[in-house]
Amino acid sequence: MRSDVALTRRQASHAPVIARVRHRHLSACRLSFLAAIALFEILGISSARADDYVLGPQDKLKIRVFEWRPMAGSAVEWAPLTGEFVVSTAGNLSMPIIGTVPAAGMTLEQVSEIIGERLKTQVGMQKRPNASVEVAEYRPFFLTGLVTRPGRYSYSPGLTVVQALSMAGGTFGLIDPNLVGLQRDALVARGDLRTLEVERLSLLARQARLDAVTQDQPAITFAPELTSRAGDATVDRMMREEQDLFDTRQRSLSTEIDALNQAKLLASNQIEALNSKAVSLAKQIELANKDVGTVSKLISQGLTVSSRELGANQNLAQLQSQNLDVALANLKARQDVAKADGDIADANNRYRVQALTEATEVRDRLASNREKTTTTRGLLENIQARAPAAAANMAADDSLRTLVTTIDRIVDGTLRTIVVGDNDPVLPGDVIRVEDQKATSSEQATNNIVKPAASP
Repeated sequence: MRSDVALTRRQASHAPVIARVRHRHLSACRLSFLAAIALFEILGISSARADDYVLGPQDKLKIRVFEWRPMAGSAVEWAPLTGEFVVSTAGNLSMPIIGTVPAAGMTLEQVSEIIGERLKTQVGMQKRPNASVEVAEYRPFFLTGLVTRPGRYSYSPGLTVVQALSMAGGTFGLIDPNLVGLQRDALVARGDLRTLEVERLSLLARQARLDAVTQDQPAITFAPELTSRAGDATVDRMMREEQDLFDTRQRSLSTEIDALNQAKLLASNQIEALNSKAVSLAKQIELANKDVGTVSKLISQGLTVSSRELGANQNLAQLQSQNLDVALANLKARQDVAKADGDIADANNRYRVQALTEATEVRDRLASNREKTTTTRGLLENIQARAPAAAANMAADDSLRTLVTTIDRIVDGTLRTIVVGDNDPVLPGDVIRVEDQKATSSEQATNNIVKPAASP
């Protein structure tokens, strides 16, 4: 009994604490709920601001779907339905779970409501989830006509016609596009002429070096066209490089010929030594022959033994063998001299043949250079003859020529061509045209030209 009373008293004493804890828990749940609502409001800011924007094919949307779960006191994100989705050419969004969602011709708020309702119906939820839909990337617009860089461009909200034209580098203004093309061709032709002139001077410098080699000149004699331009860095470099190449090859040839002359001199000295040795051997052979004859007489008279005759004959045979070796060595030395002379001639001819081959190539390239120069100069003269006439025609028509900017836009399912000014708004999918009013006067009798348009 006492324990029950004590327990009752403790519960009574703890009641205020439990109440405060419950109050704090409820306050935390309310704060989480308010935070989730704030999050959805933040995510929906862009949608609220872009309520008037009508979606179309190629628009890329960023979609996030959340569900508030009171029991957990937090917002849960539907991951399969969160991400970037592109409006198809048929005007639909293909999304998991809920399938195809129509988007073309609708606002962001309408798409958000459809996604929420589809998900609620498909899954069988009691409360519709919140879907945040933003435009991640607007469908492009296009520029064509008399603009510097026609093509496809990314759209941004609040874009005006003049801003769009500036993205393409502006218009040609009153400049005749044909005249712009002629000026470009003239610049290219002048650049080609400068390149051909540099090539010609380089070939002339090379030809002077080759002439010096083929004509056995000790130095290069450059053409007056080159020497008259002394002080020009390019021409000076050309002549210096050719002179260095000439000197290098001459030194290489001289070194090779000097080595061959040294071998020839050594062989000639060897021949002289062999000739002297041959003379000495001839005298010794003559004496040996006399000795053999004397010994033979003495043997016939019985005044000496036959062994002495054998020794005399052996001495004579040895001297004759040495004489034959000297003759062979002499012949080999003479062959070395002849070979050295041939190698010297070959070295000179080799450098000469190389120079003649290069000279033929240089002559062909000079002829080709002259043909190209003549053709390019004729083209430039033709351009210069046509440009003043084009400029005169442009000046005569300046008072009459104006540029007209139009936009091809789908309005209520119909393609309209609308004449616009610099500050008129541009919408995604617009095709902006800049044309000469004279060329399009028949098409612009009215401000709006209505054409049938395919359904999006």
